[in-house]
Amino acid sequence: MQEQRVIYLLQQRLSGNETAAEQEELYTLLEDDGNMEILMAALTDLMWQAPADTATPDTAARTALLQSITGADLTTPFVETAQPMKTVYRFWWAAAVVAGLLFATGLYFLFRPVASVKPTPALAQRYKNDIAPGGNKAMLTLADGSRIVLDEAKNDTLGKQGSTSIIKLQNGQVLYHATGATTPVTYNTLSTPRGGQYQLTLPDGTRVWLNAASSLHFPTAFTGSNRTVELTGEGYFEVAPLSGKPFLVKANGADITVLGTHFNIMAYTNESALAVTLLEGAVNVGRNGTIKKLLPGQQARISNNNNITVTGADVQEAVAWKNGFFIFDRADITTVMRQLERWYDIEVVYEGTPPQMRFGGGMQRSLPLSGILKILEKNGVLFKIEGRKITVLRS
Repeated sequence: MQEQRVIYLLQQRLSGNETAAEQEELYTLLEDDGNMEILMAALTDLMWQAPADTATPDTAARTALLQSITGADLTTPFVETAQPMKTVYRFWWAAAVVAGLLFATGLYFLFRPVASVKPTPALAQRYKNDIAPGGNKAMLTLADGSRIVLDEAKNDTLGKQGSTSIIKLQNGQVLYHATGATTPVTYNTLSTPRGGQYQLTLPDGTRVWLNAASSLHFPTAFTGSNRTVELTGEGYFEVAPLSGKPFLVKANGADITVLGTHFNIMAYTNESALAVTLLEGAVNVGRNGTIKKLLPGQQARISNNNNITVTGADVQEAVAWKNGFFIFDRADITTVMRQLERWYDIEVVYEGTPPQMRFGGGMQRSLPLSGILKILEKNGVLFKIEGRKITVLRS
């Protein structure tokens, strides 16, 4: 009964016929985390009921509607490109309502590939257990090789490395506070496991967010002519400006050089390319003597043959993980599942050839794995959970 009420309120919002009382009722429901499951069901039902439409969405109209729903500053255009796998879109206006409301609630699914419906094994038979999402987990390795499990440590000063104090803050953050005294430089490493993430403030004030299965190797004080760190996996950087001392990130043989800027580096070795996405400022991306300069809103991709390609970027997609979301833009099933593998610390196997479909939209990273898979199953793909092994079933 309550789900039908939520659907009604969403439809009233969509049509523009909602009363002030209905608007207040809807947002009261959105503010209560206890309604998330009902809201998810209502949203997916609303999308499922919308008639299919293969026409390209009107960018200006979609943006205007999203802004009227959310008041959001939407600067990234919605662009369609030819795809080898056919994707059929639901009415874009229904997607816009879902997306707009879920900027507030934390889950949205912009479009979905349509697959034939056939009888499926009962959910209880396929989902033997559930898996919790990842969280703030990391290991700090000090210069002498000793290790601190940060998710188990208390919020306090953890120790000193030379003249730099290491302080654990709340909400998965660790701060390196340099006193300015000259001492021998030592190196520490912050590493996150699969299913972990962490935030670090370096001695110069630069802030770094590490995604799951990532590490950052860095000095406990920046005393030379530059500030050099080494990244594996994925990290988002907000570099503190420091005149005359550029900041350099080394990742998989690439060098990313900046003076003060915000950017994301995705350097997982099991992905097809290393990607550097620039949000603010300017960076130089180099490998094997080739250097490309990025401007805000651009992305450099370095493939296995070392070619550097610069294109316009979907910035929100690139940094979605930092903001607590998965966002996909025409991603194939293997790309989606690799992200789930890292965040939920699972093993994914395929029963036969991976389904030929593409996904677009997003979901909260705070959802349990079953919640994510149930949403994906609306698109005709089925899963089986057994312990930490996830099987993508044959279509």
